[in-house]
Amino acid sequence: MMGHPDPTSEQDPVVRSVAAYSNEPQAYADHYAHHLLDRPHRFAASLPAAARILDLGCGPGRDLRIFAALGHRPIGLELNLDFVELARHQGDVVVGDIRAVSTLFPPASFDGVWAQASLVHLSTDETAQALADLHALLVPGGHCYACVSVTGATGWLDEPDGRRWYTVWPDESFLDAVRAAGFEITDITRGPYIEVWATKV
Repeated sequence: MMGHPDPTSEQDPVVRSVAAYSNEPQAYADHYAHHLLDRPHRFAASLPAAARILDLGCGPGRDLRIFAALGHRPIGLELNLDFVELARHQGDVVVGDIRAVSTLFPPASFDGVWAQASLVHLSTDETAQALADLHALLVPGGHCYACVSVTGATGWLDEPDGRRWYTVWPDESFLDAVRAAGFEITDITRGPYIEVWATKV
């Protein structure tokens, strides 16, 4: 298990994958500006008023803006510095690695954790640890949304804007990992990505 990831390591698949987004950060932001907009709105509606939300791997900050506009208090966590620069126009952002999230915020800091496609570059073991860390960061009854890929093969993928590592979760394996972290799953959306809506119990 990785304790404190070294962001300078060129051999780290997560660091290398996140760095690839620097090739065309604004193009990425533009491409996903209107992608699955119903999801953050649905998540925001499930939370109490003025909820504290951790936007895990917030990217260029689209959902930070949405959550704030809906009256919540979001904060982003992002490793890619080009995305951090864009996201800080939308709200507060902490620079850091998802795998070190437990060192960045105290327990029970958040009413909600929003992890839209932010766990996809982590290994299965790293994801299991991250889910446990997120569980600890939530207040009792707090909500978590997370989605990961269930199609293709685990490994490196050459995409138009860079090469990235993806971990694919077959069958019910991601659901098992979410439950093992202590969450109760309240809804599932299936597709190329499995989307899990869960509550800390």
